[in-house]
Amino acid sequence: MRQQARAWAVVGVQGLLFAAVAGTALLDLPPQWWSSLWAGIALIVVGAAGVLGSGRNLGASLTPSPVPNRAGLAASGLYRWVRHPMYSALVLICLGVAVGSGSAWCYASIVVLALFFDVKARLEERYLVEAYDGYAAYAARTGKFVPGIGRRRA
Repeated sequence: MRQQARAWAVVGVQGLLFAAVAGTALLDLPPQWWSSLWAGIALIVVGAAGVLGSGRNLGASLTPSPVPNRAGLAASGLYRWVRHPMYSALVLICLGVAVGSGSAWCYASIVVLALFFDVKARLEERYLVEAYDGYAAYAARTGKFVPGIGRRRA
């Protein structure tokens, strides 16, 4: 019960960080000279495709909670190259918002979001190692957020 409460608290923090990205994108209106609407839209579209692909690959395993629902380990599709493609894609979407807005505060909130996803992924991986026998070997050969980078040590 305590594990579930902590897990859903993590999901709540994640929601607040998404709200911070959206809110800070509006702080420097009109957009700054370094903003680029088209580059921002491109990043958002690529990130959205990553979210949709990750969700499809996860299937019944999809949950916002870092505690696995034991519906199976996803290790195909995008998960063949990256252990947390959903997090990578969500950061990419938020980066698109920052690029489109040009808000320095938005960029700062994305740094906080990325650090949060690193902490959430570490917590999630502790649960995944316990839930799935093959997870440690999978993590040792698969990048964390980017292919080939951040392989977990056995």
